[in-house]
Amino acid sequence: MTVVFNGIVEKRSKGCNCKGRKTEASFVNARSYFLPSGRKQTFFAGRPVEVSDSEGEFLLSYRHKDANGDLRAVFSEVKTDGD
Repeated sequence: MTVVFNGIVEKRSKGCNCKGRKTEASFVNARSYFLPSGRKQTFFAGRPVEVSDSEGEFLLSYRHKDANGDLRAVFSEVKTDGD
């Protein structure tokens, strides 16, 4: 199975409590995940990666909330001509 990392938006707080904290949203285009096989894999946004079917199903189950609070898929399956 071939999957692609879609990237995620993370919110981070900056500043101190006395002057007020500011929250910034930033796009993360690379992230490492531990796969069910125990292997650590780094994924880059938009770059297809070949994984086993069980690892692919595991990765496709990941979701995150976007800036509007909607759930979005972290990974997408890439269909090839043979599928």
